[in-house]
Amino acid sequence: MPELPEVETARRYSEQFLIGKRIDRIDLRLSKILRDSPIPTTDVLIGATLMGARRRAKVMVLDFSVGLSLLVHFKLAGQWAILLPEGGRLVAGHPVPKPENEYPHKATHATITFDDGTVVQYSDIRQFGWWRIMDTADVDAALMAFGFGPEAVGDLNAGALTEIMGRRGIPVKTLLLDQSFIAGLGNIYVDEVLWRARVHPATPARDISTVKRRAIIRAIPDVMAEGIRQGGAKIIHTVAYPDNGFPAVHAREGEVCSRCGTVIRKTRVGARGTYFCPKCQKPPIVKS
Repeated sequence: MPELPEVETARRYSEQFLIGKRIDRIDLRLSKILRDSPIPTTDVLIGATLMGARRRAKVMVLDFSVGLSLLVHFKLAGQWAILLPEGGRLVAGHPVPKPENEYPHKATHATITFDDGTVVQYSDIRQFGWWRIMDTADVDAALMAFGFGPEAVGDLNAGALTEIMGRRGIPVKTLLLDQSFIAGLGNIYVDEVLWRARVHPATPARDISTVKRRAIIRAIPDVMAEGIRQGGAKIIHTVAYPDNGFPAVHAREGEVCSRCGTVIRKTRVGARGTYFCPKCQKPPIVKS
């Protein structure tokens, strides 16, 4: 699924290639992506010029000249493809549709055409993603209502987060996926963080030593930076296609751990497919 690095890549592409361009047309083929939008039509954006592209957690925010903003959440399978007039394309998010194939795809639900011929294709094979159009002045309050915690790519307060972890009895992976604890971490990157910290994903957070809890927090910025550098981890049909050894563990079941040579396993934690090294990440001891 698109996680913070994938959304940040979409934001950066939009900032680099779309700002200053005016929307000529929006073809919306799936009206339900606007199901919770304060303004339920894309018509209000026709003629508007994109002025800025920002992000909070996994929500991309596009600010327009008419005092309106478009919020985009990719959820499980959203994809943002920018097709340039000269023929180049930049794709961020889910790997389907395949970036090299023809657009629009059968799962392409919206097409935004700009005045210079640049086209954005928004696709979503699962149809869980959403768009919300609202007054730009209302965006900060709308984002605050989600209750997001500190940004996973920001300056994390290791002391405060370590203390919170010490009070929680849920599996550490479940806690790290909680967006109110740290915003932007998703399934792929939590597995990578815990592998780097040598902590089993099912370990209750409060049972982890202070040293290990701090190691987890320290690993988060490095893992996210690597994901952003790559434009997102390459996971296609639950199989990893690593770049520079990343991802090291997620979606690599049956391969050997690059650190110790043990075969990587897959389990489920909180109903999420979870990958770990059974030697580097010892299972928690069950207390009688």
